[in-house]
Amino acid sequence: MMAYRPSFRRSRENESTEPNMTPIMNLMVVLIPLLLSSAQLIKISVIELNLPPAAGAQMDKPKEKQLKLDLAVTITDQGFYISSSSAVMQKKKKGPSIPKVDGEYDYELLTKTLYSIKKKAAGRFNDMTAIVIQAEPKVAYQTLVSTMDATRSIKVDNN
Repeated sequence: MMAYRPSFRRSRENESTEPNMTPIMNLMVVLIPLLLSSAQLIKISVIELNLPPAAGAQMDKPKEKQLKLDLAVTITDQGFYISSSSAVMQKKKKGPSIPKVDGEYDYELLTKTLYSIKKKAAGRFNDMTAIVIQAEPKVAYQTLVSTMDATRSIKVDNN
C-alpha cells in the first residue's frame, strides 16, 4: 500500500499573527505634533469677579460701622453713570456722567474720572478697591469687559 501524500495545509508554515504597527505609528507621528501645536495656540484669560452673595444668604453684621464709598459705574446705551453711596455724578442736568463720544464709550475719561474720585476719597473709606459695575441688558459683553479693564487699572498711592 502506498502512503498518502502529506496535505498542503500541514506543510505550510504558521503565519505571523502580530498586528501591523506601521499604520498606528504613522498616525501617532502626525497626531502628536498637531495636538501639541494646537494646545500652544490656545490662550485662556481669567477676569476675577466678586459677585454679591445670593439673596437668601445671611450676612455677618459688622462690629463697627464702616464708611463705605460704594462706588458704582452703570453702563447704558447713552454712556456711563458714576455713583456712590452719597451722590450721583452728573455732567449736565440730564444724561450720563460720561456720555458717549461719536457713538463710542469714552474709557479714558472714565479711568481719569474714577482716579480723581478715588484720589479725593483716599483714606476716608474702607472699600477703595471695590467698584460695582452694572450694565443694561442690551449692552454688549465686550463693552462690559472693556469697562472692567478701564476700572481695574486705577491705582491710588494710598491704597
